[in-house]
Amino acid sequence: MIVLGTSQFFWSSLFLYLLAALLALFLTKSPKLCNLITQATCMLAAAAGLAAALVHIFSGRGSVVLADIRGTVPLMSLRVSMDNLSAFFLVGLSILTFCVSLYSISYLGHYVGKKNLSLFNFLYATFILSMALVFTSGNAVLFLIAWEAMSVISYFLVVYESEHEESLRAGSIYLIMTSIGTAFLLTAIMVMFSFTGSFNLSGDFGMIPEYARNLMFICLLLGFGMKAGIVPLHIWLPYAHPAAPSNVSALMSGIMIKTAIYGLLRFVLICLGVEKTWWGIVILVIGLVSAVFGVAYAFVESNMKKLLAYSSIENIGIILIGLGTGLIAAARGNQAVSAVAIAAALFHAFNHTFFKGSLFLGAGSVHFATHTKNMEEMGGLIKKMPATSLLVLGGSLSISALVPFNGFASEWLTFQAIFQSFSAGSAWINIAMMLAAALLALAGALAAACFMKLFGISFLGKARGESAAAAKEVPLPMVIGNGILVLLCLVLGLFPSLFIRLADGAVSDLTGQSLSGLLSGWLVLKAGPAADIAAGTISPLAMLIALVAVILAGMLVVRLVGGKYIERKYGTWDCGFNALNSRMQYSAMGFAKPIKIVFRFLFRPSRELKVDGSLTYYPERLEYTVKTESLVEKYLYAPLTDFVKRLSVKTKESIQTGSIRRYLAYILLALLVVMLYNVLYKGVG
Repeated sequence: MIVLGTSQFFWSSLFLYLLAALLALFLTKSPKLCNLITQATCMLAAAAGLAAALVHIFSGRGSVVLADIRGTVPLMSLRVSMDNLSAFFLVGLSILTFCVSLYSISYLGHYVGKKNLSLFNFLYATFILSMALVFTSGNAVLFLIAWEAMSVISYFLVVYESEHEESLRAGSIYLIMTSIGTAFLLTAIMVMFSFTGSFNLSGDFGMIPEYARNLMFICLLLGFGMKAGIVPLHIWLPYAHPAAPSNVSALMSGIMIKTAIYGLLRFVLICLGVEKTWWGIVILVIGLVSAVFGVAYAFVESNMKKLLAYSSIENIGIILIGLGTGLIAAARGNQAVSAVAIAAALFHAFNHTFFKGSLFLGAGSVHFATHTKNMEEMGGLIKKMPATSLLVLGGSLSISALVPFNGFASEWLTFQAIFQSFSAGSAWINIAMMLAAALLALAGALAAACFMKLFGISFLGKARGESAAAAKEVPLPMVIGNGILVLLCLVLGLFPSLFIRLADGAVSDLTGQSLSGLLSGWLVLKAGPAADIAAGTISPLAMLIALVAVILAGMLVVRLVGGKYIERKYGTWDCGFNALNSRMQYSAMGFAKPIKIVFRFLFRPSRELKVDGSLTYYPERLEYTVKTESLVEKYLYAPLTDFVKRLSVKTKESIQTGSIRRYLAYILLALLVVMLYNVLYKGVG
């Protein structure tokens, strides 16, 4: 009997992803067969990857080196390893990949005869492969290679629909930002190497001086922050996610931006360690700003996928709130609170993988059926697409942190970590935590209203356009792929203690504190990090039962008091018009109007009214448009872009003179600088 372990499952997974990519290239002339075989192979690869991660987590083996490839170039070895943190993120990647691949079997059918599906499936499989290698890189060399491969491949997926100008623009912005982010990461890694003499991520980092650690932290935060989409480095995200095909958007938002969270945890907590409180405060403040900013701009969006993209910024902010709280507690020596906070960050990252993946797949189903992303052209879809409507509702309840779905459990745990961070003699920390709790509550309330708008405008009422009126339910594989994710959201919400088993090893590696005794229970989740701190207790299942009981009791009382139910039908009051029509409904813009007024300093709304007709008081047609502007784009990136352009022109005019003597002088100066650096570096050494 052959017993397969972590290594066998993992390498089988990588082989299958590579096989899927190669099969995609060989089946160019049969797009339907190519899509079916490639996606089925990716599903098998995802199943093998999930098995590898679960076997490792429950074996309790710690870090395992899966491969160590040493070449002839010194220090350029490639090490593949898996520890509890790698396995935890690999679980999310594998489950999401399985569901998205199942969904893609039918979803990609609308590209047949229009686009090169062979190229798409090749990029799709290698994209997932690169993310798997990011999570399992054992040294910085392989990490950077996998990171850059992931970034470049995802760029080509973003611009896959290159016939649309917005896709090309989104791809350009994404490529620029991700390249800048990689430059910061490379700087941090080279600083690390200059002091340790190694690219190994499990080496001795104690020899790195304090100023270099601070420099590394700043570079890592900027580098990973650009990929995560933190404010104000989020500029690429609202453009790239809506431009990419929806199955790619689900992967990018669901798991790719989590590679940045993984990188912060790996490099900051494990490699550098946490000694400075200000590291955590910086991350906490960025998280708070990102959460409120992201959900505010999501609320005013009418493009369904752009709304979801801004919502990803909000959820990254919530994850960073947990992470920042954990770093503050760790720097102050409170490992128990740090463990609860880091667990909250991991839990929300895990949950976001599922409910945001589900929502992007739901948006893809709506676009598949209606050929529009504009919610102003939707409406009434609950009658045309009942299964998709139910799944989008489940995802919306999850991301709104409502019982009994998983978003509630992870945000509740984040609040518990914040409340348990209060302590005597730390006024500034206590003020920061009070602000964090208040802004997290504000973000949660806005998120609930935002997704009430998304579901209500898109699925309820009457159809606002012909495409919505003619919509039909999507094929079964799309429903099942999305349905698995929503089911997982419900299961994790009802039984949040399942998360403890998955994350215990990762939290222990990150904080040195096991979750045993800190988080406990099966039907009841209890968060009590210390004897002197009042433990918080929550039971989503009990809350669900109580909610159902209250509803049933209310219905019973109404029945007993009101007597036998008699159905009566009346015409809806239509203000004197002949009949109700779609123009009498709330629009997405109208729903968001109160928030635009309250936060007008953030949106800077502008109004435009066009009147058609010769009569002043009885015009033939009115067109009222409200536009918002991004403060970050207008006041940060626009001036920065203009400055770079002017500087480039002046530099070109002064350097590219056509004089061979000046060019030779440049070369000589560069050689002298390199020689001087070598002399000084060796002298210091």
